Amino acid sequence: MTHTDVVVIGGGIIGACAATYLAEADRSVVLLERGEMAAGASGRNSGALQHPFDPQFVDLHRRSIALYRELSALDDGFELASRPAGLLLVSFDEEAVVRVASAMEGDWPELAPSVLAPGDASAAEAALDQRLAACRLETGYPVAPSAATLAFARRARRAGARLVTGTAATPIVESGRVAAVRLDHGDRLTCDQVLVAAGPWTPSLVPGWARYPFIVSVWGVVVSTALAVPPVHVLEEIGIDSQDVRAGGLFSLVSVGQSSSVGSTFLDAQPDPVAIAPGIMDRGRAFVRELSRAEILSVRACARPVTLDGWPVIGSVAGIDGLFVCAGHGPWGISTGPASARLIADQMMGLAEEKAEFSPARVSAVTS
Repeated sequence: MTHTDVVVIGGGIIGACAATYLAEADRSVVLLERGEMAAGASGRNSGALQHPFDPQFVDLHRRSIALYRELSALDDGFELASRPAGLLLVSFDEEAVVRVASAMEGDWPELAPSVLAPGDASAAEAALDQRLAACRLETGYPVAPSAATLAFARRARRAGARLVTGTAATPIVESGRVAAVRLDHGDRLTCDQVLVAAGPWTPSLVPGWARYPFIVSVWGVVVSTALAVPPVHVLEEIGIDSQDVRAGGLFSLVSVGQSSSVGSTFLDAQPDPVAIAPGIMDRGRAFVRELSRAEILSVRACARPVTLDGWPVIGSVAGIDGLFVCAGHGPWGISTGPASARLIADQMMGLAEEKAEFSPARVSAVTS
């Protein structure tokens, strides 16, 4: 292994998808991941593909669902339902639910928002407390957290990509262009292009970005449990999509089969997930009665890569030929990852223009 066309750094959903699309276009590709595939947010999230309620993300989401359907047809280990399970935005404040539904009707009528009054919400989803009202939206596909990333990893390998785990890498820039990557044991792998798709660790790998990181970590903790009657809908407390949510978090619950994931927290510092887990369950019990009898089976934490302006960075790094970035999708990584990876792969192959709203040029503009 001395030379390859492209090195992808990062084994999350973006890296796995990009490696797939580049390899299927007959590029020689090596993906390098310092841990295991889907070891970060791509494998430790709550497990729902859903509408991001943001005009900058929504086209990426719609295209990603189409790409997931394509993946489902090609990989027996990944399945996407023909219709969304539905998302219930819940609250004990019925007026708040009505306001949210009205706003959704104005912004996203395709989601068919409807108000479920207290009693009606628990009739639609028996797990809910009868005092809760809900806004139902036509979105939300529960998936096992790492399933999509691992399915794309299999597809990338079938296309000829080499996926190497347990190996960190750093781009080497010479005379204004990327020349190679340095592996953690000191060897060099020469290449023509490098894609950094390392989530919140991306700034440490791009020259000039580490001093003023444009992508930061917002930590989430998710508790896994088993419920006798798991909810069919994706459940979220109203306000969970707000970037202002911080310590304490809000309630969410996603069930895949008999496994239910309860969250969500939005923390600036890496937490002790085991210490936080009881508080997450306590909050969840107010919404889903059965959680009062459920045991904590496991706990996981992940660092969501969030940009300073809230939108992802997708494109080439100014002043360094051959160096590209695709990162910063916040909580919407698996919901928008395939289309983002398709976009950056096409840019690397000269098949697509860079989109100004996602351009890495924003990094120097904001941090300078």
